[in-house]
Amino acid sequence: MSLNLSRNGRARYQAVNNTGAVLDRPPIDLVVLVYERIDDKLLLAEQAVAANNPAQLGEQMQQATDLLQQGLVATLDFERGGDVALNLGRVYDYCQRRMLQGHLRRDVEALREVRKLLAELREGWVGIQQGKATG
Repeated sequence: MSLNLSRNGRARYQAVNNTGAVLDRPPIDLVVLVYERIDDKLLLAEQAVAANNPAQLGEQMQQATDLLQQGLVATLDFERGGDVALNLGRVYDYCQRRMLQGHLRRDVEALREVRKLLAELREGWVGIQQGKATG
């Protein structure tokens, strides 16, 4: 039993340590990380469709939606971001609708479309990130 408590303690410490490591990262790194996590969740959702596993599909889609809404949409600054923020907001809105369609219809192509759109945006952020690292 003490071994189990020790593992739980290590797991809690690692979770806190990971959270601290994430929170210490520059904002642009966090944006890139959110894009990556959404892609991970949508890929797992595609696999859940293929495996005919609606519970797993629902879980992955909920997590992908939460990441999109809380990690990307909620961070848009329409006052300072101008047209860029407005256009990103439109793309994110479209992605949310396609994700819902993909979930409800078990439409893997809709999920792949969202993954492709977000991958293109992610690459733009990575370019900015690399420019800041070298500049």
